[in-house]
Amino acid sequence: MTHENSSPCEMQICVLGFWEIPDFVRWPGYACRALPGRKEETALNTKAKPNAKSGSNATKCCIISAGEIFGDGAMMELVSGSSEPNKPDLLLWNGRKAIVAPRVEHGGCIYEAPELPQSLYRATRFPSRCSDYSSARGLFAAIIDLFKRHLDLPQRESSLLSCFSISTWLADRLPTAPTLTISGPDQELGIDVLRLLSCLCRHPLMLAEVTPGGFRSLPMQLSLTLLLNQQELKPNMQRLLRASNYRGLHLPGNRGSVVDPYGPKAIFCGNDDAIDTLGGGVIHISAAPSQVQSSALDERVQNEIADDFQPRLLMYRLKNFGKVRESPVDVSTFTFSTRQLAHTLAACFPEDPELARDAVQLFRPQDEEVRGQRSSDVDCAIVEILWGTIHDRKQKAVRVDELAKFVNALLRSRGETLTYSAEEIGWKLRNLNIPRHSSSSGRQVLLGRRTSQLVHRLAQAYDLPCTQRVEASCPDCNQEEPALSK
Repeated sequence: MTHENSSPCEMQICVLGFWEIPDFVRWPGYACRALPGRKEETALNTKAKPNAKSGSNATKCCIISAGEIFGDGAMMELVSGSSEPNKPDLLLWNGRKAIVAPRVEHGGCIYEAPELPQSLYRATRFPSRCSDYSSARGLFAAIIDLFKRHLDLPQRESSLLSCFSISTWLADRLPTAPTLTISGPDQELGIDVLRLLSCLCRHPLMLAEVTPGGFRSLPMQLSLTLLLNQQELKPNMQRLLRASNYRGLHLPGNRGSVVDPYGPKAIFCGNDDAIDTLGGGVIHISAAPSQVQSSALDERVQNEIADDFQPRLLMYRLKNFGKVRESPVDVSTFTFSTRQLAHTLAACFPEDPELARDAVQLFRPQDEEVRGQRSSDVDCAIVEILWGTIHDRKQKAVRVDELAKFVNALLRSRGETLTYSAEEIGWKLRNLNIPRHSSSSGRQVLLGRRTSQLVHRLAQAYDLPCTQRVEASCPDCNQEEPALSK
């Protein structure tokens, strides 16, 4: 819900750098410090504070927290507060009913939310309550309708956006953080997609042109969903965004601290080339301009949408968080990177297996595009040539310069115009961990058992068509699990 003091300009995209975001939010295992301008007795810390009750000798610890998952199944969530201008309230869910208050009690401890910097609190959207969502399929369909009605997006793109929106509410239960990339020539439309996502995602924060330093300073302890208008993706930013997809990969922070960047994110880049640098395993949509005038997503409309959907999506989280398990939906026909993505998104619909299967099929066109791109990928061409040479069994080694000729010929037959030198192929082999050896005729790849095992694993990881041709006499064919992914 939008806060009363928010101005329309503040609820648009905030350029990182206007904020001074301190390390203040308590999260299990993380220390906190006083907010700037606050007296020492109000410092946020992880130590238990006595909370003396009048007329009683009993004391209870008071903990500053941005959310908790308790062992008995109870959950605690941040909700928009009304008691203090820059401080959320807490919602305590015991599995049957919810209590919203500035302070809540559970397990002998009293919890309260952290006080946030004013600009951060205004820019981040929290639900005001939780309310019934009827059914997963009904909620899914209602979100699809929003993107079709307000932005005139096609059915498939609207469905993928609905998948992403719902997945952000369960991201902390998923093996990888859901990531959405948006491309298209119309920047206004791309930003409108981010605006509508900010009404639906969990703890959304819209930012523009984030730098690596700014990214590291974000208070991800708040379980933010980052909505980025990022027209340029430099290599160091690409690496940070990829790292933030995986749980447990911490970044160095200030004064010996570490930062956990894990969390869902949606990125509007404008062009496909920038998006391709993020690699596979992400949801991708193209926001093509429409002939139909999209409806105005002004501040009032956004607030109405958020006030309707945020409470329902919070209830979806509360009821389904403990049910998220490995999905039984068959994703074996997808390429490896799409397989992981489809498997993760299917797990977000534990109460409706049929809806999970329908959601998985949304990735079929994206998967076909991945297969097409791999046909002209130099790494895949190297593996294909080595696969064929190994199974041909006519030579015990292949020189790198000969391999380069074969690879270039294969790529040219598929429409590729680039030509790779023997030195470039040598570096590609190194990146693939395929060993090279020196000989009197130059560098070469020995086609022994070690190379054969590695080539088979790479071919399976890339889902190359050659893996469908099983050689009965080859001991390395029919490996079940790919060890590597592109």
